[in-house]
Amino acid sequence: MSEYSKELPIDMLYPLNEAAIISKTDLNGIITFVNDEFCHSSGFSEQELIGKTHQLLNSHVHPEEFFKEMWGTISKGEYWHGEICNRTKEGKLCWLNTSIFPILDKENRRVRGYIGIRFDITEKKRLELELQSQKIQYNSVIESTDGFWHLDNNGRFIDVSECYCRLSGYSEKELLNMLVSDLEANGHKGDLMYQLSTLNKVVSSKVFESMHQRKDGTLWFVEVLISYYPKYNHFYVFLRDISKRKLNESEQMALQQQLNQLQKLESIGRLTAGIAHDFNNILASILGYNELNKYAAEDLSDCELKTELLHNSQQVDIAGSRAADLIKKMLTYCRQDDTPKSCSTLELSDVLSKILLMLHEIIPTTITIEAKLLDNTYITLDETDLYQIVVNLFVNARDAMNKRKGIITLGVYVDGDYSTQFCSACQEQIVGKFVEIKIADTGDGINPEKLSRIFEPFFTTKGVGEGTGLGLSVVSGIIHKADGHVIVQSELGQGTSFKLLFP
Repeated sequence: MSEYSKELPIDMLYPLNEAAIISKTDLNGIITFVNDEFCHSSGFSEQELIGKTHQLLNSHVHPEEFFKEMWGTISKGEYWHGEICNRTKEGKLCWLNTSIFPILDKENRRVRGYIGIRFDITEKKRLELELQSQKIQYNSVIESTDGFWHLDNNGRFIDVSECYCRLSGYSEKELLNMLVSDLEANGHKGDLMYQLSTLNKVVSSKVFESMHQRKDGTLWFVEVLISYYPKYNHFYVFLRDISKRKLNESEQMALQQQLNQLQKLESIGRLTAGIAHDFNNILASILGYNELNKYAAEDLSDCELKTELLHNSQQVDIAGSRAADLIKKMLTYCRQDDTPKSCSTLELSDVLSKILLMLHEIIPTTITIEAKLLDNTYITLDETDLYQIVVNLFVNARDAMNKRKGIITLGVYVDGDYSTQFCSACQEQIVGKFVEIKIADTGDGINPEKLSRIFEPFFTTKGVGEGTGLGLSVVSGIIHKADGHVIVQSELGQGTSFKLLFP
């Protein structure tokens, strides 16, 4: 019987020898005994192993410190347990659950060798490593998205990623006590639950967009990918923050709208300018011949006929003057009026006060005029142009009252922030500092469908024969020629306000 068998009860030796991978070494680690399982596991024969060390099986998976710690333990006569990866004769890796027991001398309790008992756990380690790899891949996928949810069929959170917690402002603990509907913005409540309810009827995935609300109340757009797993009746949801994309789309739409408006106004402007110039030439001819008719009428002896002809010539002069004024308005809209303007620095409080005195003559007493003017506020503009703008808007406000009682407010303001607003006429974003002249009424308001067209020439919200449709076109032309902008706000039944912005 071998030295090893003398130290174990004979009834334990056989089953242990059959089940375990056993080896015995001396104090220097030289192998003195191996069982059949050791040879089968390693691929080496007994003759190849006896007299060698376990270095023959070193896989180089473990660092040197690993074996130093092991030898430090067993050399002190202590038991060591751990997992060791060996390399077989064929070069394959073999993981072993290993226990090493020091063999102690019965008399002086000194270590005189070691027994190693091992069990093959290669398949277990393979599964663990595979699971670990899958977990790493899973976490990598999860963290590469802007958010991940694991939901039950009631829309309650089972798991949620850290990145979604950061984006939403909620902690994991808070989310695990919430439903997905708690995250949706007003107007979108129930969208996600509807998608979940349609998905659990078939094995499917779905992608859609939704708007969510963060813990601080801010809104953000997300693209949602939902996958349904019928085996567990659960949902896996991947989310992507598309707020920037939505903002870019909104900006592109605004730019496209601005471009369309500019192209439309440019086309109308060219047409208007062409008509105005041609009409001006025709009018000059009419008025020229009218002057000749006056001279001819003066030579007539028939006083009754002479009086009638001179009266008719006078009416032609009056109509011609109106036509000339109309042409001037058309050219002002087109910004092609070459008449030199005596632009000067106007103190608004002084000029607007004089305009208000005149306005009381054309505004009925049923309408109250309220003024909120600021002293020492200046703009650079032709004074006549300012008269024309204010009078035009006051007349429009008067007509919007529809012969009812109401209020027209004239105010001057400074230090307004217009950086997020767009000009209602040219659609450009407003940049810079401005003095604001605000004219507001409590009239009928403007239909939203017509609001975007009010600065187009010949477009009017008034009835037939009540307006030329050039008043607001002229207002826009004058303001933009002064490098300004105009903002219009209106609500049906609540009135309209014009904010005239001058540098």
